[in-house]
Amino acid sequence: MSDTEPIQDDYNPGRPWGARRPQNLLISLGFIALAVALVWQALQYIGQGIGGAIPFFLIIAGPLMAGFYIWYFNFRDFEAESEA
Repeated sequence: MSDTEPIQDDYNPGRPWGARRPQNLLISLGFIALAVALVWQALQYIGQGIGGAIPFFLIIAGPLMAGFYIWYFNFRDFEAESEA
């Protein structure tokens, strides 16, 4: 094995560390908390009448970002990509 090859384990070949259990569940919970916090803060800004268009962007972007990373860490098929 040379120094340039990435370290792979035989249990989950091709699956990144963050996409394995229980890491992927903890990372997903973190992104859910982040999405809730962004939407909550955006609603606070809208209620106070400050921020312009940014709070409306956060209401859309927070859940979209969380949804993407939840899919990436929990449902993406890394093994199929490594076999191709």
